[in-house]
Amino acid sequence: MTKIKVLQFSPHDEDCGVGKYQEQFVKVLQADDAEVETTFFDSSPYKTRIMSPTELDATIGRLSEELKSYDILHIQHEFGLFSGDEFKRMVEAAKQLHKKVIVTAHTSPDFAFQFTRPGGVSLRSILHVVRQKRRHEAFKVNHIEPMKQADAVIVHNQSTRNSLLNYGVGEDKIVMFTHPVPDHTNPPVSTEIATNLNKQEGDIIYATVGFLHRYKGIADAVKALNYLPSNYKLAIIGGMHPTSDEVSFYNDIADLVNEQGLRDRVYITGFIKDDDRLNSLIRESDVCVYAYDRVYYASVSSGSLNLAFSNERPVVAYPTDSFKEMNTDGQIVLAQTFAYYELARSLKALDVAAQTKTVKEYAKKMSWTNATKTLVEIYKKV
Repeated sequence: MTKIKVLQFSPHDEDCGVGKYQEQFVKVLQADDAEVETTFFDSSPYKTRIMSPTELDATIGRLSEELKSYDILHIQHEFGLFSGDEFKRMVEAAKQLHKKVIVTAHTSPDFAFQFTRPGGVSLRSILHVVRQKRRHEAFKVNHIEPMKQADAVIVHNQSTRNSLLNYGVGEDKIVMFTHPVPDHTNPPVSTEIATNLNKQEGDIIYATVGFLHRYKGIADAVKALNYLPSNYKLAIIGGMHPTSDEVSFYNDIADLVNEQGLRDRVYITGFIKDDDRLNSLIRESDVCVYAYDRVYYASVSSGSLNLAFSNERPVVAYPTDSFKEMNTDGQIVLAQTFAYYELARSLKALDVAAQTKTVKEYAKKMSWTNATKTLVEIYKKV
């Protein structure tokens, strides 16, 4: 049987959640060696978005040449990954060669471009409106129009689907795809968190997982400690993204811990590059919490959430639209509302043993190995 050949354009071998997402699929596909042959194009969005015009021309030329021996170009798209018209040019290059294009859209257009109201009717306000309309037109030309040209657009939640439909992407092209769970691994046993939190018998450690970011509710996870018994402790697993310019947020969290007298009950691991270490640290916790922002995570799926499932840890989270949508098996314990008192209430009421069983079943059903079979069917259909 002739194999389907897929060229992947995505971050890879980089500290990027989108990159790690697609690396999992490629790993399974390459190990399977059955119906699909695939590899990554040697460049990535992190490189192309900072290239000079001459360098980008040469890269698009190499992409076109390499694509000649492939059937499909599969692009991982997140609006922050593309600074100019790179995405548009890649889709056009594939179409000129009569190749199929699949785009995985990781973020909703409605979140990526939000109109802001001008203050009054001054000349400055009028100029603001004009500039905003120009930026929006460029946004549509460089992002939305290429998605309209794609043969399939994979999305992970209803919010992103609805936004793409409103922008005119064909309903027949949009494919709903639940974010997979990484396959179960056996990382080395760690005692780092237990040591730094002086864990005693009866202590319960809950953890946040992923890069420190203002939308991830880290502050609420800290404040919840004030409404929990003293045997509850918090591990903040992760640090600042290497390219982040918001280091002040890290200091804000450290200040909050200090001001509220919680230094003995909070440990921050800092940036974690090694996946085995990350998984080991998650397994030191009893439960993972995701006190995510209501607006941002209405339209964004979380890869770090699935790391908790992969490591068989119960999850307590705020009721964002995307979490409510994916909670088909009761694998997430959702707080009543977006308040850290309710986060604490949910943690105290959690039946860890029962929820761990639910999580294990969900992780098995939604494993990356099983999800890859669905991706292969999408490739075959296209």
